[in-house]
Amino acid sequence: MKQTFIFLSISMAALLSFATTSCKKPITEPDPEPVNTVGAYILNSGNYKSNDASLSFYDIASKTVSTNIFQSANGKKLGDTAQDMIIFGSKMYIAVYNSKVIFVTDLKGKIISEITTQEEGTKLSPRYFTTYKDKVYATFHEGFLGQIDTTSYSVKKVKVGPNPDEVAQAAGKLYVANSGGLMYPDYGKTVSVVNPSTMTVSKTIEVVTNPQYLEVGADNLVYLISTGNYGDIPSTLQLIDPATDAVSVIEGTNPTYMSMGTNNRLYLISSVYDAEWNASFSYKVYDLSAKTFSNFITDGTQVKNAYYISTDPLTGNVYIGSSDYKSSGDMYVFSADGKLVDKFDTGGLNPMGAFFLHE
Repeated sequence: MKQTFIFLSISMAALLSFATTSCKKPITEPDPEPVNTVGAYILNSGNYKSNDASLSFYDIASKTVSTNIFQSANGKKLGDTAQDMIIFGSKMYIAVYNSKVIFVTDLKGKIISEITTQEEGTKLSPRYFTTYKDKVYATFHEGFLGQIDTTSYSVKKVKVGPNPDEVAQAAGKLYVANSGGLMYPDYGKTVSVVNPSTMTVSKTIEVVTNPQYLEVGADNLVYLISTGNYGDIPSTLQLIDPATDAVSVIEGTNPTYMSMGTNNRLYLISSVYDAEWNASFSYKVYDLSAKTFSNFITDGTQVKNAYYISTDPLTGNVYIGSSDYKSSGDMYVFSADGKLVDKFDTGGLNPMGAFFLHE
């Protein structure tokens, strides 16, 4: 596939023009809501201890992919095991787990700051992000949630549970999935509820073994995947009501990954392994209103080795990454009704998701 860096002068120029216009308005007038998706950054995790994480950009208008964005912008590699990123205002935050750093960049991937967080002299390993009000929040696998000041880049920490993975915000509270993923065979079974104003744990909720992934729907309910113990406890979809923090199980699927879509849809990937560890994958949609499941991919497209799933909140398009851990990953782009729109090489190993640039 043809690759280009022209998007940095075209797509970004449009974005900067939009931002400049916004700044000239009276401060009492709110900025307009974004109406267009310029493209998607693709974060390639790379292989553990291989120092081969990378960042690519998919230009939606031209359907071209630009690779090694971070390295080209900064003259150095992204690092070892990229985990997650988030675009917040005019900045991007990129968590690189085994390099134990959070990069703060501009919208072109140029470094603004490097955040390293320590506890008793030990650097912490960042995992996943969310935002609430004017702060960015990051989990650290050593057992902490961090609140990042987006001006000073200082980090205020609170101790949560073992090996926290995703964090989500609902009803003014932060929910942290404490996977205990490094505690085999005794994985974690809790979600910490954190007050973001005081950065204290207000409650600890018991859930199914190995909680990892969180999404919040338009119904303001929290959806949780616990991946079980890879044996007699299966992967389970659960629901947390933030009004009471009560937990219930949603029957009918054993999902591996999920992404909240538009129109009250939750998109789910399920993977099942046979006795020889050959994987088979299925793709479903959960209707939050009707509380029913249906098959997602409707045009017969086969996606193997599904690695992650993301949804564009503007277009409703669903991005499914795939990887065999050895060669460059593929990204499949589907419409909200499950028809293939595009497929492209992500330019790196193990894509961890698509992160959307809007204007």
